[in-house]
Amino acid sequence: MAFEEVCPDRIDLIHKNYRKLCNLLVDVEEWGQVVIISMLTRYARTQFTSPWTEGAEFDENKAFYDSDSEEKKDQTEAKPYIMDPDHRLLLRNTKPLLQSRNTAVVMAVAQLYWHLAPKHEVSIVTKSLVRLLRSHREVQYIVLQNIATMSIQRKGMFEPFIKSFYVRSTDATHIKTLKLEILTNLANEANISTILREFQTYVKSQDKAFAAATIQAIGRCATNISEVTDTCLNGLVLLLSNRDETVVAESIVVIKKLLQTQPTQHGDIIKHMAKLFDSVTVPMARASILWLMGEYCEKVPKIAPDVLRKMAKTFTAEEDIVKLQTVNLAAKLYLTNSKQTKLLTQYILNLGKYDQNYDIRDRTRFIRQLIVPNEKSGALSKYARRILLAPKPAPVLESAFKDRDRYQLGTLSHSLNLKATGYQELPDWPAVAPDQCVKFRRLFYALKIESEEESSEDSEKTSSDSGKSSSGSEKSSSESESDQKKKKKTKKAPQKKSKPAGDRYTEIPAVCHSLKA
Repeated sequence: MAFEEVCPDRIDLIHKNYRKLCNLLVDVEEWGQVVIISMLTRYARTQFTSPWTEGAEFDENKAFYDSDSEEKKDQTEAKPYIMDPDHRLLLRNTKPLLQSRNTAVVMAVAQLYWHLAPKHEVSIVTKSLVRLLRSHREVQYIVLQNIATMSIQRKGMFEPFIKSFYVRSTDATHIKTLKLEILTNLANEANISTILREFQTYVKSQDKAFAAATIQAIGRCATNISEVTDTCLNGLVLLLSNRDETVVAESIVVIKKLLQTQPTQHGDIIKHMAKLFDSVTVPMARASILWLMGEYCEKVPKIAPDVLRKMAKTFTAEEDIVKLQTVNLAAKLYLTNSKQTKLLTQYILNLGKYDQNYDIRDRTRFIRQLIVPNEKSGALSKYARRILLAPKPAPVLESAFKDRDRYQLGTLSHSLNLKATGYQELPDWPAVAPDQCVKFRRLFYALKIESEEESSEDSEKTSSDSGKSSSGSEKSSSESESDQKKKKKTKKAPQKKSKPAGDRYTEIPAVCHSLKA
């Protein structure tokens, strides 16, 4: 923690301790494991090349350092990616921690595999993350947020566990919404029928916010999977007769977005929504119907003017968003059907000119100058039809977690979807592997630590042997002198001395100097 707070960018200080930290990771207490894994994740992103390349593999038989001549021979040939042994060491030593009882440790290992492991190995963490969903709702919230981000890029990871994300009646609203998000991300041609049956149950929920979120999820499924677009649209139209006003309003908003993808095929739906206009009171839903009337006014030439007439009566009592869409509807009808709507348009523009909201006043003045030609309007009025009646691109219904992968998984910034104070960006993979001298330095210190441990073990053995011999001599004072001589001989017998620590790595600094030269 001191290193993370004082000098987190001093990666060079980790070189000599890297292997020791990897090997001791299992024995460290739980919260220490979280800190070390976070530190080693950033270290690995700066010292190893990306494993996310085609044909990535790890050659277990590859020597730690090969001759330069062999590398030069293969430079011209296209070689598959070979994982660095130290990179593999980190992945191998953190894998057992997925069984930890501490949810923070499991989440730390999951984010490490997500950011460092080859793509075909990331699925190792799936079962451990699903296991965490049995924990408290606070833990569920964080885990589900990370799964939602993962499921956007790699659906195959969680498809076998799709039933684990079905909503329970006891779940809190924010947990239900996250599970709904994950189910929508996992939807495909094979499982969409099962997911839509689940959604039909969720729409009937007493939780109004969750029911509205379900309708939005149905709209996303209809956009992403073309085979079920008509089925979803028909189901949403049936919801327009629902008693719950929130469900009806959300259905209108989603239908409006879906109709933009194929408006020519659904003229009847637009007429049906126009008939419901009087009974709908939610401002966003009323604004969506008005937008549809104006955008496709040529398909409903008899209904659109009547809707404008009704809006002229209640214009002053409507919400601002409804007033803006009323002005737009009046302008479009003025351009396409001026005989029936000219007086209505002028009346609505006069009401908007003196409205309390300055956005409505500005929009009204702009529309008047655009559609009603006069001496001051200039050349802009010539392009009024091209401006107001231009074809609009269909909206793209995307996941709210689409851009969260820019933050490291498991961090506060990822949870809040904004950069929190103290957040450290995860470095990008280096295009070229760092200097080979760094690799030798890690090996150098690893051998040094091993030799020191061996020498300390030998010294402990000799001290224990001497202690045993001294205690034995005191107890056997009555033994014969010949036996004592034999014991002395055995005591003086030459012990197998460990090779001096320096002999094992004296050549390595010379290699480093030659590499630098």
